[in-house]
Amino acid sequence: MAPDPTLHVSADELDALHEQGLSTRVTSHIATCPPCRQLVALDLRLVAGLSTLPTWDASPTLAARVLGRLTPATDRAVVASMPSDRERAARRRVIIAGLLTGGGVAAGFTWAVLNPAAAQGLAGPAVTEVSQALWLSLQGLVANTIEQPWFGTVRDALASPTRALPYLVGAGVAYALTLVGFRRLLTSPATDAGW
Repeated sequence: MAPDPTLHVSADELDALHEQGLSTRVTSHIATCPPCRQLVALDLRLVAGLSTLPTWDASPTLAARVLGRLTPATDRAVVASMPSDRERAARRRVIIAGLLTGGGVAAGFTWAVLNPAAAQGLAGPAVTEVSQALWLSLQGLVANTIEQPWFGTVRDALASPTRALPYLVGAGVAYALTLVGFRRLLTSPATDAGW
């Protein structure tokens, strides 16, 4: 869209002046408009003055220093939103499922207390099967570990207390560091952390 020749010089035309020079419309307009001629002259003087200023690069630590001086906003208002119909329905389903599960467990315990012989008759084979499966799994794990090529080296390293002591101390230090790390992870963030 061509600019109206009766209008004054626009900001876009001033920007174009520095990149492309004066357009014919601006040239003809500033010949008859003293305020626009003065505006163009001031703009040219400003750009020339800015080009003489020294340039500088910000220090690499500037951002860290500025951010260090900022204080986190601790007075942010927390807006509680109303739960949607979908959230209410999900909560209802969870409550109903929890009540049904709890009721089923309570009913099972009540039946087992009232009928101990029948409960033992049903639970006895299940407990026997589970304990046998666990024992067989443990035996298989031990047998598999003994067959590994690294097992002999570990067994020889732990054969005497003097050889085992450095490994035990190292394991204790690793365990303590792990506990410290977990404790640090589980502590709540500071109130001024902005979380």
